[in-house]
Amino acid sequence: MNSADDIEHAIAELHITTKAETDNRILDDAYVALGKGLEKQRPGTWRKIVSSRITWPAAAAAVILMALALLLGVPSNRVDTIEEFYSTLGAVGNICASSFEAGQTEPFQQVWTSQTLKIKLFKIGSKNQARFVLWDIPNKVKMIRYLSSNSVQTEVITEQMLAELEKSMTPFFGVVPFSSVNDVPEDARWNRIEGREVAAAVPGTKVYDLIWLQKSTPSETVVHKKWRVFVDTRTNLPQRAEWYAKLKPEDEYSFETFIVITYPSANEIQALVLNTFGSPERPEYIGTPGADR
Repeated sequence: MNSADDIEHAIAELHITTKAETDNRILDDAYVALGKGLEKQRPGTWRKIVSSRITWPAAAAAVILMALALLLGVPSNRVDTIEEFYSTLGAVGNICASSFEAGQTEPFQQVWTSQTLKIKLFKIGSKNQARFVLWDIPNKVKMIRYLSSNSVQTEVITEQMLAELEKSMTPFFGVVPFSSVNDVPEDARWNRIEGREVAAAVPGTKVYDLIWLQKSTPSETVVHKKWRVFVDTRTNLPQRAEWYAKLKPEDEYSFETFIVITYPSANEIQALVLNTFGSPERPEYIGTPGADR
């Protein structure tokens, strides 16, 4: 049974009776508004629905049309422009970005950002040399744990620090080269990269390049930058991103770093925090040196 058949069956199950003139008054305007949009998104479905329109009672039709209106009103996640990419990524509640040096298999940094929990967790380094840093906005604390030590350092976050943290509590940190779409240079180019061999590096993705010129002061040295992102074809969310640079236009881009992006749930991030730092009521408090001066 296809989607149009499902709709007809659901309507029939409602068994609601109304007058024909009521049906027509409710439905006529809605058909005009919704027909074109639905046919673009679901070809053939609208024609199937229209063919059985005369049997629709008004109340059932109103329910279905409201559902269709909601369907059409949900913005489709697209990344044809850099603005659309930022908009789609900005709606993510929880994200993890693992950063690697080119050619390495162990990340030198991982960052979990949860807009849901309002926390940001860093893991810097690897193996026994790694340290975790947790910025916890609801509890107004910063916690640090070195894996080589069992102690947890806890510091109170000041109001000024909280304000800055809340601004950075977005999925963009460590994922994109610019923290806001407004910071992307006007002359930057956002291009779709065609070719199966490029997308084959991350199956099930489409590939985009963001290319811009970066000027460093005071020498005003110009560096040609390229950020390549592999976007999931179903969700339009990034799965991997790569950073490249070169000094001269005629040079080949040098591959510098890359990140792997995953989307853990809030529960998974919370479990990681608890496993790393223990219960928030029990950490050993070590004050910031000089804080009482």
